[in-house]
Amino acid sequence: MNDWIEVTVKAITGFIGSAGYLGIFVLMGMESACMPIPSEIVLVSAGFLVAEGEFSLPWAMGSAFAGALCGSTLAYSIARFGGRPLLLRFGRYIFLNEERLARSEAWFKRHGPKAVFVCRLISGTRAIVSVPAGLCHMPYPKFLLYTALGSGFWVVVGTLFGLFVGKEWEKLSHAGHLIFVGAVFLLAVFLVWHHFRSRRSC
Repeated sequence: MNDWIEVTVKAITGFIGSAGYLGIFVLMGMESACMPIPSEIVLVSAGFLVAEGEFSLPWAMGSAFAGALCGSTLAYSIARFGGRPLLLRFGRYIFLNEERLARSEAWFKRHGPKAVFVCRLISGTRAIVSVPAGLCHMPYPKFLLYTALGSGFWVVVGTLFGLFVGKEWEKLSHAGHLIFVGAVFLLAVFLVWHHFRSRRSC
């Protein structure tokens, strides 16, 4: 498992380092279009490269944000205009099956538009929420607004975390410190998610 994570991190960081801001845009777009790209690694890698002086922070965040909006719009459009049969026919290529689709629909119907915002903060549901939003014909302006708020927050937090890690790399080079910082980061994300979940309304 650790070897897989290490390979993934190196591959994503290397791609971003060579492709620049376009690489950030493409990877975030792919993740937001329900492809198995971990945006956590993309954003942290982008922030790390900002700390190394290779990227500008505003441009890195802007590229990630634009990619997230474009990818989410693509997933939303496919679901809205292609419908459930199209999703189930081709969804297996991006690990989307009947069970996962049903869970996402139930979550969306229960929480309404705010689910689009909250799910942008949760790994595993960040991209998939665009699908039930499209299937339920959520108005696109409202979908875009909640997507922009959730994705924007996630992009800022993830990139700044990578920037912090990059600047403090020597101090955080020990595995124990990295695990501790990572746990704090995940805890912060969970607390935000729990806060909005506790205030759910349909």
